[in-house]
Amino acid sequence: MSFHNSSSAADITEVEKRRMNDMPGLDIDERDRDLLQRQRELEDLDGNTKVNWEMIKKLTVCGVAFLNDAYDMFAINIVAMILGFVYYHDAEGAAQNTVPKKWDTLIKIAVQIGCLLGQLV
Repeated sequence: MSFHNSSSAADITEVEKRRMNDMPGLDIDERDRDLLQRQRELEDLDGNTKVNWEMIKKLTVCGVAFLNDAYDMFAINIVAMILGFVYYHDAEGAAQNTVPKKWDTLIKIAVQIGCLLGQLV
């Protein structure tokens, strides 16, 4: 599948033909033509792509969001312990200063879902 107007997959340049003929036992089939066409398209993209301010802003925003999600997933364990000390300090026995298991699990699942939705939106 081509995203720009270029030669067809069957059109192989002379240099590529010579390169393929120099390799013994290698015949050009449809997959080879497709791979050569993809390589040509990627080389065109590499040659035409310029780094601009818009690209830098997008990469920065995506990087910050990715690192923020990673920090959230790391820190939620500590936050769950703090919530246990704040809201369950008057519980008795082994449950003292700990969030109940079902609520702890729901908090951690909510963080995972929030990270997933944040990456999709």
